[in-house]
Amino acid sequence: MKDLDISKIFGSKCRAKILERFFLENSSGRQKLFHMRGLSRDIDEQINSVKRELDSLSELGILKSKTELKKKYFFVNPNFQLIDEFTSIFLKMYDPIEKLKNFFKNEASIELVLLRPSITTKFKIPIKQQKKELDIFIIGDFDRDELRAFLDDIYYGRHVIFTAITVEDFFNRLEYNDKMVKNLLLEKGNIFLKDNMRIKEKLGI
Repeated sequence: MKDLDISKIFGSKCRAKILERFFLENSSGRQKLFHMRGLSRDIDEQINSVKRELDSLSELGILKSKTELKKKYFFVNPNFQLIDEFTSIFLKMYDPIEKLKNFFKNEASIELVLLRPSITTKFKIPIKQQKKELDIFIIGDFDRDELRAFLDDIYYGRHVIFTAITVEDFFNRLEYNDKMVKNLLLEKGNIFLKDNMRIKEKLGI
C-alpha cells in the first residue's frame, strides 16, 4: 500500500503533496493555516506550481482561504463532503519513517536511533486514544529542541516521546546490567534506524 504512487491518482506530485499536507494537518485538530510561500518550502515545490494547485483546489471547493495582515492563508474547507474519505486515504498512505531516517542521517554525533513499535501506530490510532510511552531511544548528542520541532511537524502534533543517553552512559548501564536498556534493545518489532555501534548485530537480532 505504501508503494502506491498517489500522485498518479491526484494528477501531479505537487497536488498530492499539498493534499497530504492539508488533510494530515486537518486531522490533528490544530487548525493550522498555510501560507503559499511557507507551503512551497514545506513540500519543496516551485511557488508557481503551488499557487496553481491552491487556486485549483479552492475552485473545486476542497480548500478555502482567508486574509490576515494582508497575507492569504489556506485551509481545508470544513464543508467539503469528502473530508473523512480524503483524510483516511492520506492517513493510510503516510509514512514518516523515511523523513526520520534522513533527519538522523545528517546527525554525525548520534550513534544509535531505535524506533519502538509504538511509533508505527501514530496515524492508525485516534490521537485521544494514543498512550504516552517511549517511542524513540537515542544514543548520542544532538539538539533536542530541533528534534522536538521536527517530530511535531512530521507527526502533525501527535505525541512522539524520545529519550537519549550518551555513549558513555550506555556502556555504564550495560556494565551494571541495566535491565531496562537491555529489554528495550531486545523488544520485538523494534526498528534500528541508525546503528553505527552495530548493536543489532552484536545482540544477534
